[in-house]
Amino acid sequence: MGAADQNLVVEQADSLVADSLATQGVPERVHYATGVLLGAEDFADEQRYLRGRMARAHAALYGHGTVAGLRVSCPAPDNPELEVFVAPGLAMDRLGRLIEVRRTQCIHIARWLARQQDPATSAAERRAVIDAVREDSPGQPRLVFDVFARFAICPHGKTPAFAAGPFNATDYVVPARLADAFELTLQLAHTVNATLESPDGELARPQPRSPKLDALLVGLQGLNDPAQLEAGRRLWCMESALDAWPTASPLNPERLPKLAEHASDADWDRVLLARVSVPVRQADANTFPTLDADAIAAIAAAPAPAADAVQEPRWRDLADNSLRPIVFNPYSWRGAA
Repeated sequence: MGAADQNLVVEQADSLVADSLATQGVPERVHYATGVLLGAEDFADEQRYLRGRMARAHAALYGHGTVAGLRVSCPAPDNPELEVFVAPGLAMDRLGRLIEVRRTQCIHIARWLARQQDPATSAAERRAVIDAVREDSPGQPRLVFDVFARFAICPHGKTPAFAAGPFNATDYVVPARLADAFELTLQLAHTVNATLESPDGELARPQPRSPKLDALLVGLQGLNDPAQLEAGRRLWCMESALDAWPTASPLNPERLPKLAEHASDADWDRVLLARVSVPVRQADANTFPTLDADAIAAIAAAPAPAADAVQEPRWRDLADNSLRPIVFNPYSWRGAA
């Protein structure tokens, strides 16, 4: 179950977030005994404990990213609205929660652009799209989008219940189920390092580890002595483990700090899936961009690469899956025909 339109569902806040980032207290399980009176909050606490322990282990052991599937594609041929397709799959967010997509989902770039031109859209949002046009190659203006997935809880169904609060209703109902759902979003790619000389800046790239750990890893490359190499590897592993505990954002204790690929602090729980680069036309720096049909047609007509070539974006596609964080076990047994 998922939703791309926030008007179609009501999302419920996940109490697991506060538990995962709490700096006081310890995880607690419900104690059962014969004759104990249990309420709804006790069963909710039991679910939260089990979910929290599993998510904590997942995040600490594996980090976050794509676990399986979720390939993003935006084919250039026969795709007038530039539909972005997200294949079924599984990802894990930074708290260890599983994001499961069970069928192919679609996002329409052409409709997204049309919505930004709607009079109901604020001038600031329209200006953001205009300013996002970039020419990384001379004469090839593009809009670059990032596709994100995030975990969401969506209540659905109805079941009778006792009225809560100062009510005396006989038709009171509550949600029958809480769906482990998802949200897919298309956002303008975040840029960094903008200067007066380079106002467009650079497109942000996800970083798999801290600069300190990267420096330690680079230092291992020049070691030839087996004992020094083993000591260096152990140091790197130890520092990785010691730095892995999640720390809440100093700006908001109820969320983690944003990552390099996140444009705002509110994006902290979004997992990057792909980057989509779209050719556009723009008359001048103050004009709203439109899709460049000729440039897209040229990509659609590109000659086929070698049969054994593996590349991102794939042939005649606008989506680049290579930037996404991944959770991968090289020893997992997949099987083959």
